[in-house]
Amino acid sequence: MTRLTPEMERTKDERVKQVAIGVSILVVLTVVVTGLLMGWRLLPGLLGEWVGTMMGILTTPFFMEASFTILGLVTVISLNHWRQRKDGDDFVYLEQVAGPQVPEDLPEHAKFAVYRDKPLDGEEPSLLAQAQGAFAIGDYPATSQWISAMDHDELKQLQALRLRLDLAKATGRDDVVKQLEAELRDSD
Repeated sequence: MTRLTPEMERTKDERVKQVAIGVSILVVLTVVVTGLLMGWRLLPGLLGEWVGTMMGILTTPFFMEASFTILGLVTVISLNHWRQRKDGDDFVYLEQVAGPQVPEDLPEHAKFAVYRDKPLDGEEPSLLAQAQGAFAIGDYPATSQWISAMDHDELKQLQALRLRLDLAKATGRDDVVKQLEAELRDSD
């Protein structure tokens, strides 16, 4: 006996659900049409006459096929509208990784990402934010490069001074540590 994988189980369950929905729609249509054909005479007054006339028109050749076609289209459109309201539309955003910097051995499924909501516009982080990120992952040469790209005013900001002090401590630059501690005391 073969065991079904979870994907096969899900596919089987989805197919059973689809068939059950289709059969239930056909049963409802059969009951409604048969009930109207047999019971329109029991409806009182003008309503009974109107339903009888409509059933007579709908069951004549050519009109019957057209009426069932229209009824089928209305049913399909209604179900699709209901599904879209329940699940949301199928519109998605696709982000792809492309360019010469993409590694050759990057798997195909890792080259794209699908988002249901529009991604935020990319913004270039400041030099300080990039230096802090590089420091956080322990990339001290990159941290030094980002700090060296800052202008004089940026280097004197409190956060930049603290980052420079942490970098000096991490790289063992005791002379720079003393100088930066003095600058921090002066800036407070």
